[in-house]
Amino acid sequence: MYYKALGFVVWKLGTRYLRRRYGTAPKKIGAGALVAVGVAGAIVVAQKRLGADSSG
Repeated sequence: MYYKALGFVVWKLGTRYLRRRYGTAPKKIGAGALVAVGVAGAIVVAQKRLGADSSG
């Protein structure tokens, strides 16, 4: 019932703690991770399309 609010509070406190401890490094790491996930997703989609073309 209140899990959304609890999650929001935990997220805000966690990000505040990380920014105080590490500065802007978590933001850079998060951006890098997002780019890596995007590239990995593009590779998976490309492999599925190439696999579908060669088998059909």
